[in-house]
Amino acid sequence: MKVAVLLLRPTQFALGMREIEARAARIRKMGHEEFHGYVRDRKVPVVLAPRDRVYLVDHHHLTRACWEAGREEMPVELQADLSKHSLPDFWRTMHARHWVHLFDQFGHGPHEPIDLPETVRGLADDPYRSLAWAVKEKGGFEKSSVPFAEFEWSQFFRKNLKAHPVFDSFETSLTEAHRIVHEPVASHLPGFIPQK
Repeated sequence: MKVAVLLLRPTQFALGMREIEARAARIRKMGHEEFHGYVRDRKVPVVLAPRDRVYLVDHHHLTRACWEAGREEMPVELQADLSKHSLPDFWRTMHARHWVHLFDQFGHGPHEPIDLPETVRGLADDPYRSLAWAVKEKGGFEKSSVPFAEFEWSQFFRKNLKAHPVFDSFETSLTEAHRIVHEPVASHLPGFIPQK
């Protein structure tokens, strides 16, 4: 089943635009068949919600990158049909299943679900989320099945780095992040790799 990208409603407020830019650049270079193979292997998990809405429960970065690259539809995989729930029950279930992350691009929250953007176009840039992605890409921590794991790392970097990824420089922040990512202070985070 395919759904128009702009009908997929986010369950988070922010993402990392550096990751989006890298993914969108890769997607733009793909031919038709290559793109369909790429997204077929990365179907977007969704939940059917009251009021005929469809919510993303993961792959926000992929979905936004596809939109940035001019792709209008995404193959989806249904995780649950919660369309018969009342709205309060729907959001209680989403919280219980860890399918929603209600913290904004500044790490503030949780906010109310009603304030979530209506489409992936409205997701704000969290530079610390970009930093977490860049650190993971360079082997700083492992991919984790913990929901919104990269946002946990984002918050860790937000609280522990002296350099700011925008006001200083991204590279300076990345260097500092690599210095602390293996230290015991980060050992509680998903995908932590101890210093060798």
